[in-house]
Amino acid sequence: MPKVIIVGAGWFGLITAKTYLQVNPTHTLLLLESSTTIGGTWSQDRVYDGLVTHNAMGALETSDTPLEGTPTAEGYIRGEDVANYLVQFAEKYNLLSRIVFEASVDSIDRDVNTEEWILKLARKSEGEDEVRCEKLIMATGLTSMPFTPTDIHIMDPKMTIFHSAEWKKWQEILQTDKQGVERVTIYGGSKSAFDAAYMCAAAGKKVDWIIRESGQSVSSMFSAKALGRASPLMASKRLFNALSPCIYNSETMTSRFLHGTSVGRWIVKTYWKTLNNIIMKKHGMYTSENGRKLVPELGEMGGFWSGSTPTGVISQPDFLTHLHASNSLITIHRTSITSIEGTTIRLANGASLLSDAHIWCTGWVRDTTPLARDNPELALRVGVPVPKEGSPEHWETLESAAEDKIKSLFPLLSTPPPYKPIQRSNTPYRVYRLLVPPAMADAGDHTLVFVGLMHTPATGMIAELQALWATAYLDGRIPLEGKKREMEREVAEVNVWMKRRYLNLGEKCANVTFEFMPYLDTLVGDLGLNRRRKGGVREWFGTYSPRDYRGIIPEWARKNEKVGR
Repeated sequence: MPKVIIVGAGWFGLITAKTYLQVNPTHTLLLLESSTTIGGTWSQDRVYDGLVTHNAMGALETSDTPLEGTPTAEGYIRGEDVANYLVQFAEKYNLLSRIVFEASVDSIDRDVNTEEWILKLARKSEGEDEVRCEKLIMATGLTSMPFTPTDIHIMDPKMTIFHSAEWKKWQEILQTDKQGVERVTIYGGSKSAFDAAYMCAAAGKKVDWIIRESGQSVSSMFSAKALGRASPLMASKRLFNALSPCIYNSETMTSRFLHGTSVGRWIVKTYWKTLNNIIMKKHGMYTSENGRKLVPELGEMGGFWSGSTPTGVISQPDFLTHLHASNSLITIHRTSITSIEGTTIRLANGASLLSDAHIWCTGWVRDTTPLARDNPELALRVGVPVPKEGSPEHWETLESAAEDKIKSLFPLLSTPPPYKPIQRSNTPYRVYRLLVPPAMADAGDHTLVFVGLMHTPATGMIAELQALWATAYLDGRIPLEGKKREMEREVAEVNVWMKRRYLNLGEKCANVTFEFMPYLDTLVGDLGLNRRRKGGVREWFGTYSPRDYRGIIPEWARKNEKVGR
């Protein structure tokens, strides 16, 4: 029986495995991966030709293993380089021999006598259908199960239909003349929809891009460059992070001034209004009918808020040319799909479209997990989503108090732009620091950790610091016994802040798009290490990257008399 099992061999799973073994080289560790390759979203099975990340060179790597590749002209990392990096990473740290591929986890329970975790597997090849471990790390993330609408009637389709997660499988027929695909329909307003529309139009296909009427159905898209550099680099500056109200640094003087005073809020509003105006003009969003239909209805502060989909970056340099051209191959329809019949897409506005291929760019199921799937009592203890009617009453009290606190700390979040809140049937994840269940931590039961339970542009840095925090916690080096009330209060405040800050997206899942530096500071502080990794003026105006945390694992290991080689 392995001491540790990690479910998922994507970014977070691989980095957590490497970190745990670096600190505990004699422990047995196993990774379970449902696919045939490592990498999750960035696996070689899913990364297609032409995919560009939202990350600039140097931002998507670990502190001790740089990613090598050829950036785009705008300085962005190519998807193929990320996929190759993860394979090389796994080889460098001898992780491949520890991975069981095509091992989908159906359910996870716990033995009440031995307290071992019991994982039931569905395997395509021969092997055990049950494995046990002492400690469990859930690294399945938020992009494991594609979401497709269930309210659209599909009858005898005569077209290729697939989710954007399968783009690589169908790329050839969409970007060549094979199989006679001339017209493509796309449903959704996420970054994947922007990419799909661009790729198809660039290949000469007629694109009908369908986005629901709600203005919050479109991603807020930032320019590829800002001040001559890849724009996501702005988000890695402390100064930029300070301009977003965040629960993780709400007690600082900077936060109190910027978000708790009228002068500070004027500065914040002015900044975001100005940024939004610059982006709209730069993108020419009001110069064409297509452009006007892609303007998110998020008010004058624009990208400060999020609708139903994560913020993105227009990383394809000629996307806007294809979008605004008078003879554009892209036509945007702001309506819903009611049915798909044969080769016809029927819309709620009464129109019908002919299509040879249809792509769902509709995101992911955010609250699915095999953990405690058949054990409601365990589900409450481990903090996974449960039906709201089964949620303990004290959480309602905690969340009500959290609402009052968040609105008091951040008055700006009390007045979001008009939007239609989604109605969820399940609770959110209720885990402290977005990592561990309060009930177990309070009882000294350091045998379960979640990693990667948020959407963020800072995957490299957050994965590495979550991995170290998780390792320290599993080793009993982050004592949380007797702090259940404090932890549950923070969980409620964080979940309420997410919903207030990111609206429907925050309702779906945790999100730290513009506030990841305070979150990283919180993790580093818990580890007893120095949060300020740059110093001086660069601390506020410099761009943070994984390399700023170089040596942090040995640093923590020395402090705690661990191996940490």
